[in-house]
Amino acid sequence: MLSMKRINQVVMAVFVAAVLSGLSTNVISAASSPLPFKGSHLEYTRSWIFGAGTLFALNITEEVSPTSKLLGSLRGYTVQTSYLGYPDSWILEVAFVEYNDGQYNGTLQLQGLVQESLTELCITGGSGSFRGAKGYLVVTLMVNSLQTRTFRHDLTFL
Repeated sequence: MLSMKRINQVVMAVFVAAVLSGLSTNVISAASSPLPFKGSHLEYTRSWIFGAGTLFALNITEEVSPTSKLLGSLRGYTVQTSYLGYPDSWILEVAFVEYNDGQYNGTLQLQGLVQESLTELCITGGSGSFRGAKGYLVVTLMVNSLQTRTFRHDLTFL
């Protein structure tokens, strides 16, 4: 079990890539009529309508490069929670992490508000090495290209 110290320090930093177009797309609008899920091949559409949902299934890697060591997956959904639209939109995210780096193996549950300026999600629980985990995760955009956005996730356990 992961040692849960009572100090705020980044314990883990991992990377997640959202592929927005092409054959490896891994993000989809819940309002669209999706094609059958085949690995990570999904149809992607974008909507700024209140209540619009997006589903995602993303790989977690050790480094920024999507070909670096695979550590797990991040799956979940987002729901548009305001009428404002980009860049002032507010989006609720609920996600489930499966993680195994050889030392730590388990799941984490995340939830929080996604914003352009700062995305900070709560770690609301876990299993395996992360049983009973509490803390937070800060998301930083690392790569923003036409087809791919790569995010760094810094996890702090309380």
